[in-house]
Amino acid sequence: MYIRVVTDSSTNVLDSYLQRLRIVETPAIVNFGAESFLNKVELSVEEFYHRLAAAGKLPTTSQPTPRQFLDAYQHLANEGAAEIVAVCVSGRMSGTLNSAIIAAQEAPVPVHTWDTESASLGAGWQAIAAAEMAQEGVGSATLLERLTAIRQRMQTAATPATLRNLVASGRVPRLRGNIGDLLNVKPILSMINGMLEPVDQARGRRQALARMVERIAAAVGERPVRVGIAHANIAQEAAEFLAAVRARLNAVDEIVTDIGPALAALAGPGILILAAYTVE
Repeated sequence: MYIRVVTDSSTNVLDSYLQRLRIVETPAIVNFGAESFLNKVELSVEEFYHRLAAAGKLPTTSQPTPRQFLDAYQHLANEGAAEIVAVCVSGRMSGTLNSAIIAAQEAPVPVHTWDTESASLGAGWQAIAAAEMAQEGVGSATLLERLTAIRQRMQTAATPATLRNLVASGRVPRLRGNIGDLLNVKPILSMINGMLEPVDQARGRRQALARMVERIAAAVGERPVRVGIAHANIAQEAAEFLAAVRARLNAVDEIVTDIGPALAALAGPGILILAAYTVE
């Protein structure tokens, strides 16, 4: 059976992977007041940060619509796909998965919707792995079984530069106010059962980043891992962080990317995310 993969732009799959693995990406929507833009399509990363700096009010986001997913399914069916796997960000944090499920009911071929229970590269690695397996000719039942194992092995950690955006978004209910900002206490967050939860804290940015690496290292040990680092407009710091990750983890594959407008609108500039899973 010929399988293709659809994902959404909040999984942060690099364009090079989208092209090589023939993954179709459905963009989220970023709203600046009355103006709405398709993530990465009508609003570049550079333009987003420029607008954000000048905005008096925080932007909001909307999930891709069922119509966007249905158009993606139809496109792949027209290209000869016999089955589709739709790999989406956590259903507990976004309505994206629900849009994919609604569209699947009208799709011209069978669609398997997949809740990554993660976001950014914690979800992106799952989309990449699914597409790699599809290209290898793995059947859908085996592909989904292996994705389950990858999802269980996925380790994530993140620290924001400021709590302002996350608190305003309501995506992390246990975060409250700006006390951490005032005291320079940096929370460390992780995806747990599909929700972004505070799991640790550190005094200052440097200690928070070190704690993130140690949390992942404690989980994966010396086993080979695929590593993803996602950031919001801090490319230099992300590159320096990659060096620290390489020194501590047995990384056999690496991705470093900006999280882009949709996630940056929720998390705020300066967030740094680490996602890794062990390779079997």
